[in-house]
Amino acid sequence: MSSLSSEDNSDSTEAVDNVNTALQELQVDEALRGAGISGPSSSEGKTFVVDPDVFAQWTSGQHSTPRNASPKGNRPSLHRGEGDEFEESQPAAQDTSSTGIPMEIGAGSGKAKRKKNKPKSKRGLAAPTGFEEFYVDAPLTPVEFKEEQDLYDPDTDFSRRIEYAIQRFCVRRNMDSAKKDVFDKYLALGGISAGPKQFAGGLDAANISDMTAAEITLMKATHFVHADKWGDDGAYEVDFATCAKAFLSSRVPWLYDLTGPDSVKQVKAKTNIIRNFLNYLLHHDVCPEYRSQVVSARGVCDLADKELPMVMQAQSYLPGEFQTACSEIFGGSFRGIHGETPAWATDARDLIGMKLDLAKQTFRIGMSTHVSDEVAKAYVEQNENSDITTTKIYKLALEITELIRASTEVKTFYEHHPAAKGLKPLGRLVAKTWDPPFKLPQDLTPEEKAAEGSSKPQSEVHDFLVEDYVLETCFVGMKLEVTVREMSFGLKFFDTVHGIFCTFYTLLPNELMIGWKIPEAEPLPYREKNKEANLPAGKLDGVEDSMEDDEEV
Repeated sequence: MSSLSSEDNSDSTEAVDNVNTALQELQVDEALRGAGISGPSSSEGKTFVVDPDVFAQWTSGQHSTPRNASPKGNRPSLHRGEGDEFEESQPAAQDTSSTGIPMEIGAGSGKAKRKKNKPKSKRGLAAPTGFEEFYVDAPLTPVEFKEEQDLYDPDTDFSRRIEYAIQRFCVRRNMDSAKKDVFDKYLALGGISAGPKQFAGGLDAANISDMTAAEITLMKATHFVHADKWGDDGAYEVDFATCAKAFLSSRVPWLYDLTGPDSVKQVKAKTNIIRNFLNYLLHHDVCPEYRSQVVSARGVCDLADKELPMVMQAQSYLPGEFQTACSEIFGGSFRGIHGETPAWATDARDLIGMKLDLAKQTFRIGMSTHVSDEVAKAYVEQNENSDITTTKIYKLALEITELIRASTEVKTFYEHHPAAKGLKPLGRLVAKTWDPPFKLPQDLTPEEKAAEGSSKPQSEVHDFLVEDYVLETCFVGMKLEVTVREMSFGLKFFDTVHGIFCTFYTLLPNELMIGWKIPEAEPLPYREKNKEANLPAGKLDGVEDSMEDDEEV
């Protein structure tokens, strides 16, 4: 690098002074930015200084522009130094002052780089949860196998083994709040309660160094089996299949919203949690004596994946258009409740109730294509004489035994007949009476029992006319609870659906005991203390009850 002469150096010094004087005369930030120099306005009494050495390098042509410098980006900035002056920071950009002389004034004053969030893979959000469709547990190492032989020894009580298995299952699965809610409710129905672990905070490594795997697992446990529920004196018995049936058929449809277009996905999300836990029990051989029950419970989960979405869809379709038309005409529960057609309605399934004209049209077309000649003749005669009456009304539990879909002839008639335009072809729903588990005996007088007996149906098999598209959502074995009306001319229809259930519908009394605890044998300490002091009711240690104080005030 060549050196500068004394004459050049003096000229450079003079030019630097001129530049500094020009900068100090600027009064506003806009002028400074127009010159390519950023900083506070001169009205604040601050001075802008240009480094003479840097200026000398520019005038001698010995300075090289940084590779990343650009005429538009990385504008130079000056930061405050000592003596209330803004001194130059790291060389970063090239600019030209009002004198036309190129000079490097300072580092770029661009905004600080925004901190980028780590991707999900680095934050652990994309890590496997253990509930993926084809997820399987890794094979056990020899050390893990020996450890689990001690934990799940068949000689160990089942209640202790299932506690170990639940705790280790929760550790090996990444459960969010929704999954944990389903899992806890499933265990609660089976008599296993969830709560805080015995010791708050983490476990000291020095304290657990001498403990066995079983002892460590017990200290970390958050699910517990109380002694009053298991064992020889317990009120519960082990039945994995029945518990799965009860939870998926009677609890899940009432606890969670399974309707909508994602019904299949929502149901699988619930069954997959239970299936995953059952697979864990089989893989780790937790309870070999109940292996067949665990396999049966896993089959219940597979059956629920097929039936529960259909049950949810059938609930939105039943009782159907023909049943609604009969209810409107003959004074059923839909009589007179129809309103204006909503803007979002696409077909009759979106309507509540039915107008009388449309109801009569639906009823007559259905009668002409499906009922027997005897029923049709009786209807014509009674209709002419205005003798049609409702003979019986009763609540009935049914189990579907046969679904007779609409024939080709019936579909052709509905498509081409002018009177059937816009109507849906009908099929037949055949069902038998079903004794539901939720039916409770009633305390009736002899007269009431006699009246109830006379109103019960005489036949065990019932036949109803239902739209073909509704029958698509039904299946043999589906359970229904409906209100049936029998007409004087021989037609039966149901206009109120109280419930629709799976083939494996089971109701356990366990849910009535959720949260129940054995009462304390001894009175609470403060009650015992008040008893000894002979304090009157409503007073504690001489302090009057707050309610009495409020009344006096």
